[in-house]
Amino acid sequence: MYRAIIIDDEPMGVNTLKVLIEKYTPNVRIVATATDPENGIKLIEDYRPDIVFLDISMPKMNGFELLEKLNYKGFKLVFTTAHEEYAVKAIKNKAYDYLLKPIDVDELKQCINNITKESEGKEPAKANTFRTIELSVKDGIIFIKPDDIIRLEAAGSYTQFYLANNVKHMASKNLKDYEALLDPLRFYRCHLSHVINLQHVVKLVSTDGLFAKMTDDSLVEIAKKNKQAFIEKLKNS
Repeated sequence: MYRAIIIDDEPMGVNTLKVLIEKYTPNVRIVATATDPENGIKLIEDYRPDIVFLDISMPKMNGFELLEKLNYKGFKLVFTTAHEEYAVKAIKNKAYDYLLKPIDVDELKQCINNITKESEGKEPAKANTFRTIELSVKDGIIFIKPDDIIRLEAAGSYTQFYLANNVKHMASKNLKDYEALLDPLRFYRCHLSHVINLQHVVKLVSTDGLFAKMTDDSLVEIAKKNKQAFIEKLKNS
């Protein structure tokens, strides 16, 4: 049984999430709730919960400021927010997950399921040492720096490269071949047809699915099954 605390300045937000957790995640028990961030800090220090559901936008002290004041941080942090623009910052703050309001039941269940199934002791992926990537293009061979790659998209047996400064190149190998040349700590296969540079993710968009907004303003779909792995990668990029 996981012991959890909910911190949200809106009582309705606390009650709604509490009802959903009690109804759909029987292995989670809410041990305390708070609508005041200062009280929330005290509750976390006193109860030392396994999971904290933390609202980001609160008037007296936002969620990020609350985290800075904590001594005890041995819990899975799940941010709850109505603002998509906070998602990337939430992940960078080592959040295990984030849930957009209004809370989707399936997203909540998947979040708790991932916490339950999480395994420890996995070896980190090995970093790639290539400084440049060789591309066979229509009129010859070019060399590009991985830092300049925003994203890659499958195009049949070819791959479309999208680079900084709106540069594009169609290369003559498939996506899997190029994925093998890229640093797995910085590049992620978020979808069957897409590999993205995590350094170029600026926002997460949850409208009819989950998408990463990139520095070139493109939206790249994140396959639902890849959400948690994507979040973990983004935390450490």
